[in-house]
Amino acid sequence: MKHLLSLILITAFFVGCSIKQQEVEIKLPPKENIGTPVNPTEERIEENIDPLEEIEIIEDELPNIDNSEVMKLAFIYPSKIVAKYAKSSMNTVLGYFDYKNIKYEIKVFDTISEDQQSIEKAFLSAREQGFSNVLALFTPRVTELLHTIDTNDLKVYLPLTNEDYITNAKSNFFYGGISYKDQISKLLEYSNTNNTMFYQSSFLGDKLKSLYENLTPDVKVVKEIKKKRNYFKGIVKDYRIRNSTLFLNTPIVKTSIILSQLRAYSIYPKVILSTQINYNPKILTLTQVKDRSNFVLASSIDNVDDNLRDTLNSYGADIIYNWVDYSTLVGVNYLYDGNQSGLIETQIENNHVVYKPKLLKTTSFGFLEIK
Repeated sequence: MKHLLSLILITAFFVGCSIKQQEVEIKLPPKENIGTPVNPTEERIEENIDPLEEIEIIEDELPNIDNSEVMKLAFIYPSKIVAKYAKSSMNTVLGYFDYKNIKYEIKVFDTISEDQQSIEKAFLSAREQGFSNVLALFTPRVTELLHTIDTNDLKVYLPLTNEDYITNAKSNFFYGGISYKDQISKLLEYSNTNNTMFYQSSFLGDKLKSLYENLTPDVKVVKEIKKKRNYFKGIVKDYRIRNSTLFLNTPIVKTSIILSQLRAYSIYPKVILSTQINYNPKILTLTQVKDRSNFVLASSIDNVDDNLRDTLNSYGADIIYNWVDYSTLVGVNYLYDGNQSGLIETQIENNHVVYKPKLLKTTSFGFLEIK
């Protein structure tokens, strides 16, 4: 009897323990669920895959849609030559299409270099794939070569080439490069008879030097700024620069050094002039306000719709200071609808973009147009 009673008590004890453990298990699941969203994660991944597949199908079907509903654009460029412009230029195109809310198909053709065989191959591929609108981001050095290629059934826009660089234009080509000649002519409105110039030798630098000397035959002082190892004290400390019209044909960093050194050695030209190459907000941070008190710049970039500007900015394009992006905008807008919408104030006449340069001075916070 005693053993039987012990057995009953032991059994009751284990049963009681089992009941308590069961009660604990009932409370645990809510705690175990916290921070362990395994199943929801898997579901979200599956949901993300489906839309991506649908987008790919839509892109594949784009060529089957009537061309009147799709803007087809070939973007041809030599990556080794213009890589620093290409990405931002492409962002401008994408931002423009987004702003216009149109269907489009873009194909990029990288010629790597500017050799004739690569360029001909790219244009041929674009034609064979049904692209009749071409944005060709090549330097002015190969414009005449581009004219020799069979492109008669294409509309070709050259963002970097201005009419000053070509001898014979083609009727199906549109030239969008800014006119440095017009900018220099505008700047010379502030010139006196005592003209001086600092320049750095490069393709563009030599071109600007030639343009300036042709427009201003009597240049009293011409000094070359080397890419490295310049003795700026010896360059700027020249009595002939005092009260002169100093034209700076130098990149922004060299320009900033020259401006600061002129004031450091109390050499004050009457006015300091420069073209689009120094129209950059970096000049505001690299110099002090007093360094640029008599500094006048020229720019050919016009104002655009605020919403368009904001859309392009969200894509990483800069149409305020980057003239290549602005030229690209003018071009893609013209290729799309001939600017019939009047979206862009800058016009294309006789296959050339007609820029209207304006003069600006700097302030503590930015640039102010001189009117």
